[in-house]
Amino acid sequence: MPEWEIHNKWARRLGIPEKISNFVNSLVDFPEENQEFMEFLDTEDKKLCMGKRKHIVILPYRATVGKHDSGRRRKTAMYLQLRFLRQKGSEYVKAWYLHHILDYIKSAPVLGIEEILKRVENKTESCKELEIVKNFVMSNSDEILEECR
Repeated sequence: MPEWEIHNKWARRLGIPEKISNFVNSLVDFPEENQEFMEFLDTEDKKLCMGKRKHIVILPYRATVGKHDSGRRRKTAMYLQLRFLRQKGSEYVKAWYLHHILDYIKSAPVLGIEEILKRVENKTESCKELEIVKNFVMSNSDEILEECR
């Protein structure tokens, strides 16, 4: 995957502060090291335990939480990371989408930008932050492709 320096560069160009970009980089790549996120998972797990769907969502995710980039491979992980970041604000959500798109570009060199953006949207949800990131990536696609591949 691209170095964090590349993630930070493109986040900066999108207007996202480096502090936020680094927080999101760390969350995506090493979620088990993010104490705030782990506490969020514990809280979500307790909420689910009070209902009928005990441990259906969180426990399977916790089994993968230590794996690098786990948030991109599983819809549950993506959902939980986005839910966590939405509490922190729109800039965090944009940084998350950008991180995943840049990683996807690096990992799937045969796919075009449009296909990658479509796949990311299909795995998550359409929202204003994703639309902003998609437009930004399309506007800078040549330079992003050159740098990430």
